[in-house]
Amino acid sequence: MNKSRIARSAVFALLAGLLMVGNVPSQADTLRVPKTSFLPCAVQNGLYCVDSVMITTSTGQKVPLTWVPSGQAVPASPAGNGISFAPMAEIVNNVVTGNGWWTDQNMRAVLTDGTAKFLDISKYIDTTNYPQQGANYDSTNSKTPFDVTESADWFSNNTQCNNTSDGTNSGQEPWDQCYKGAVAVIDQGQVQFIWNYNTAAQAAANVKQYTKEVFVDLKDLATKGQEPKWGSKYDPKTKTFATLEPLQTPPWVTNNSLLNGWDVAGSSAVLPVTATTPADTSTAGMTPISQAAPSAACPATSGASASPTPTPSPSASAAASDPLAPQPAAIAPAPLDPNACTTLQPPAAMGRAMSGRWTSPLWNQLGLNNLGYDGLYVDAKAANEFVNDLFIDVNPTLTNASNQVGEAVQPGNTSYAVNLDPNVTIAVGVRVDNLQTGITVAVGVDTTVNTQQQNGYMELTVEGSPVTVPLAKDAATDCTGEAGIAKANVRQFQTLIIPQNDTNGFGVDGTTGRMYVGSNGVCSLTSPTWDPSTKTFSWTAAAPHFAPDGTTVNLGFYKAVIPYQDAAALWGLTNPADAATALTVSVSTEAGGSSAAISKISAKNGNIIIDVSGFSYSKPTLKIKIKPGYKPSAKKVTSLPAPKLTATCVMGQTVKKITATNPVCPKGYKHIGPNV
Repeated sequence: MNKSRIARSAVFALLAGLLMVGNVPSQADTLRVPKTSFLPCAVQNGLYCVDSVMITTSTGQKVPLTWVPSGQAVPASPAGNGISFAPMAEIVNNVVTGNGWWTDQNMRAVLTDGTAKFLDISKYIDTTNYPQQGANYDSTNSKTPFDVTESADWFSNNTQCNNTSDGTNSGQEPWDQCYKGAVAVIDQGQVQFIWNYNTAAQAAANVKQYTKEVFVDLKDLATKGQEPKWGSKYDPKTKTFATLEPLQTPPWVTNNSLLNGWDVAGSSAVLPVTATTPADTSTAGMTPISQAAPSAACPATSGASASPTPTPSPSASAAASDPLAPQPAAIAPAPLDPNACTTLQPPAAMGRAMSGRWTSPLWNQLGLNNLGYDGLYVDAKAANEFVNDLFIDVNPTLTNASNQVGEAVQPGNTSYAVNLDPNVTIAVGVRVDNLQTGITVAVGVDTTVNTQQQNGYMELTVEGSPVTVPLAKDAATDCTGEAGIAKANVRQFQTLIIPQNDTNGFGVDGTTGRMYVGSNGVCSLTSPTWDPSTKTFSWTAAAPHFAPDGTTVNLGFYKAVIPYQDAAALWGLTNPADAATALTVSVSTEAGGSSAAISKISAKNGNIIIDVSGFSYSKPTLKIKIKPGYKPSAKKVTSLPAPKLTATCVMGQTVKKITATNPVCPKGYKHIGPNV
């Protein structure tokens, strides 16, 4: 049987192995992916550096992380970041008609002083008389009332088009195609704010409404946990309300206060300023009392050492694995809480030295320290010295009282890192040269890879969630049959990106290079093998059958994402809607029986997605093939509408989402993570 391999076996760096060479693409570049760990771009600006790391919490909060070198404290944020957020009440004829307009102190000051005027400036759109914020206003000049205005071509700039009725957005559009109406707020002879509306009628209606309203600052009431009830009477002389009720803070206010450090009136989520003293970054500050190791002042007890000594990881020396790392001797054990006498071990110990960590002043307050680590170290480099395949490994870190950073390892099993949090999503951005992805093989859940051309480099972003991986002591014996026992089960996040434009590249003509496979069976995790005679994809994924206890059976998952264009080229599957009925999925173990608990096929956002999960490990083979007799539908891939994607844009601690077929971040914002 003639089979053409369009991928290579992906054996990850945590195991010994080589990468098999696939077909050389017709147009190949000479890539030079460094064999040593990329430095942070903040340390060495240029190509092949780690540009950004961002975490999305389980509640959807996006937290951009900052690179902090070993030996330095996490920079503190100013109190409230200078922002005091609170609600205003809207009053008409001394009756409360609104109580939930949350703004910063600047807007509240303008709207509540009683002198602000609202001016409909819709007629100036697409003219050179449209004002900029801060422009002086001359009420006697009806033709050119503003001294600072926008240029004629300003209105053609793309902007995020928000629906001013329901708050949704339709992505990037030219400004004047999205907004036909605008209102300027004039105070002290200047344009303080400009509010945009989709239609001129909306702008006119809002000018009429705002002009008859009185605005009252509710910060003092909100601080006490109160707000006026809708319909309540307001006494302008005493500045009191007849009826009060408990304060209701919108979730978006709370989320933004956490991420941006706002001072929010009456919010229990208000965060203290993060101190920069060494004690605040020690393990004692991160470890719950109930799990802290005993201090030297406490007698030694079974289950924890009275004076634990960090054990370096045997995986690599500090110099070999991290060129910026200090020598291991520079790391001293973190001081222990003298009141934390307990027989339980801490959730993490310090391992090999690392040059720093990606973290946030809000790490602890956001609950990111739940598993005992205080940041992340991203190890990005070539998979081995023979290839230009890019391997990205995210490691948990731990910092002692001297702010020295090491790997966060398991206290009773220091050869292995502690588990990463499964409830977060991690996005890592790296700068590369002209590296074009051929296939992505990931140890993670729902991993995506996005590339975006920047000025002089390619920004490659990997995003996904950690997954539990059964690690074998001996792959040759523990990853075959059904008697293998894992040395450890560790929750990891790793990605191998095989380029298609390297001289030893991957791929076949006609495919997009955006194919993805993911699994937690890393003993023998392979990318797809294509059999053109049967139109069948085959993969293998192996892991020890049992968990370290020798009883619990390890369960696996395998996910493949195949772009529509690839499915059309390989299977003739020109209508993705046919995928669920035209394709079949089978999982066979070494014993020959099917062990798939769940198998699903769906089509979404330009991809056919195959999900197989819940099978038990020895060495299952997964196959996806076209059903005999399948006849393509009339509708073609090229006639399908382009899927809309959402980009995450960051400026400082402010995060915006842009949705469009090709989303672009606003000026001043940086694109973070993949488009989803």
